[in-house]
Amino acid sequence: MSENRTVFIRNIICIVISILLIIALGYLFYTVNQGEQAQNAALETMQDEAKPYEEELQELRTQLSNLENSVSYTSDEAAIMVGFVISDASNITNDIAYIEEKAQTYAFTPVLVLDCTAELSEIETVVAATDADWEIMLYASDFLTNANENVLAVLSWLESAGREHTGVYLMRSDYSSDANIQCLAEDGFVGYTVYHDTPTAGQTEDGLVYFDYSYLTTSGTTAASRLTSLYSSKSSIITIFDMASINSGELPEVYVTSLLETMRTYADYDDCAFSTVADTVERLSQVNSIEAENQAGYEAEAAQIQERIEELKEIIAEIYGEN
Repeated sequence: MSENRTVFIRNIICIVISILLIIALGYLFYTVNQGEQAQNAALETMQDEAKPYEEELQELRTQLSNLENSVSYTSDEAAIMVGFVISDASNITNDIAYIEEKAQTYAFTPVLVLDCTAELSEIETVVAATDADWEIMLYASDFLTNANENVLAVLSWLESAGREHTGVYLMRSDYSSDANIQCLAEDGFVGYTVYHDTPTAGQTEDGLVYFDYSYLTTSGTTAASRLTSLYSSKSSIITIFDMASINSGELPEVYVTSLLETMRTYADYDDCAFSTVADTVERLSQVNSIEAENQAGYEAEAAQIQERIEELKEIIAEIYGEN
């Protein structure tokens, strides 16, 4: 009997303990739940208070991004120039007749590319035989940093002969160092053309404008894809034909004609045209001037926007108690 009573009491105690545990767990759950609700309510209150500031912050960040994107400015028209390197003075008559025929057929102004490493007497003969309306671009196969005597000699002769040149230098990619570009600026050039993988145009810190060239020799590298990139980016490019390669047949006439036909097709578009080097330099200078104005305006407005952004970030941090 005593044993049964002990078991009974033990069972009662277990039941009481279980009830107490249930009550304790229930209370704990209630307390935690109430705490979470209080925290959520406090968070919602902070979120409601911070919402207008966060919305303004997002709007300002978007405005700043759009403002930054508006700095860049490109021409609304793509420009195509066509240049030729004369084979040698002995074949000047035939070369000029060929170039004149192409220029009349496709309606472009030829650019005569002079290699300044040739004998000055040969350069004089070539220039004297060409039409005064032809543009002249200088080039040297052995550009010497800070001591380009060949180029300076040709510049001096052109000035004495009263023959204008474009002021744009054809820069071989392996010579397009900062030092050589600075040398061009010091020699009075206004720009240069250099090969890039895709048509590129702009202006250096020295103030020289630059654009892309495609030099066509015996390799017969197609320029069709480059013209497509040129047109889509509204950039500027000069395609240069080597008359020695044309005369020897290494650059097939069918290829030359096909490329000029492609150029003519693009030039007939409203937003693309055959251009002179002089007009291209002027257009790029205008583009760079507009970009400089845009940059100045951006910096002034961006500073005000950034100041307000910092203010909003501090206000939001204070609301969330992050300070």
